[in-house]
Amino acid sequence: MLERVLITGYNGALAQRLKLILEKEYELIYLTSNKKSVNNKDIFFWNIKQEFIDPRAVLNCDHIVHLCGYNIMNRWSTSGKAKMYSSRVDTANLLFKKCKELQVKIKTFVGASAMGYYGLNTIADVDEDSACGKDWLAKLSLDWEKAANNFTSLGSRVINLRISLLMDPDSGFLRVTLFPLSFGISSVFLPSNLSYSWMHIDDVSRFILFSIKNNNVSGPYNMASNSKQTQLELIKEIRNCVFKYAIIFPVPLFLMKIIMGGRSQLLKGGLHLKVDKLVQSGFKYKFPSVSSFLNKK
Repeated sequence: MLERVLITGYNGALAQRLKLILEKEYELIYLTSNKKSVNNKDIFFWNIKQEFIDPRAVLNCDHIVHLCGYNIMNRWSTSGKAKMYSSRVDTANLLFKKCKELQVKIKTFVGASAMGYYGLNTIADVDEDSACGKDWLAKLSLDWEKAANNFTSLGSRVINLRISLLMDPDSGFLRVTLFPLSFGISSVFLPSNLSYSWMHIDDVSRFILFSIKNNNVSGPYNMASNSKQTQLELIKEIRNCVFKYAIIFPVPLFLMKIIMGGRSQLLKGGLHLKVDKLVQSGFKYKFPSVSSFLNKK
């Protein structure tokens, strides 16, 4: 009989990629707040405001992978920040409350966190023992991890994934970068000499599988490639794989701040996530470099 894994964030890119990696070895169950998606077989309903989870999603569950969260690239208004917090922290607290209430013994709880834990304005090499930042996004990440860590009181092994820039050709940063390259242009945000940490979406998914299977994996993990690159070096490597004659235009960050507001801080870089703990766990990257997943032309 297959072990059961409950996954939140059903419609997200990471959850969909994780499905392809886990489905051959586990029975997968999903939670959604969209009633139209519910089938009462493997997709069940939950409502955060009403503190409701269909108990059928939780009962007999062996592992939980908590990936849901209102997109951090949405507008940073007061209401937007509230949604970002509630969709991450309140949902994790609700999962804990329901598991405790139903006396479900979860073996492993894997929670998505973010490199924002270290602070938006931090320019440094950081490992998992580095200090938490002071801004609102760091506070969100800290509370996110605290909510996940509640599961240790139920005897669960908890893993918090401090995810860097997620490389997915079909969404996010990489998709936005690849499109203008097809027209022979690209851009970097000034200053372009700050570190840009990233990890391929398949490797993040594979590490989730790895962490479920390996009891020695626990606590926070930096999710990044094992290389140190500046933003300019990263953009050049992407360009050289796609269209090496493309022209790279520098864009002052203050222009992006006018367009995007505070969200522009996510683009400037500065953090290099050290991955010694990840490497020492025995995990092997499938895509250690950009050139390993982008075809050279």
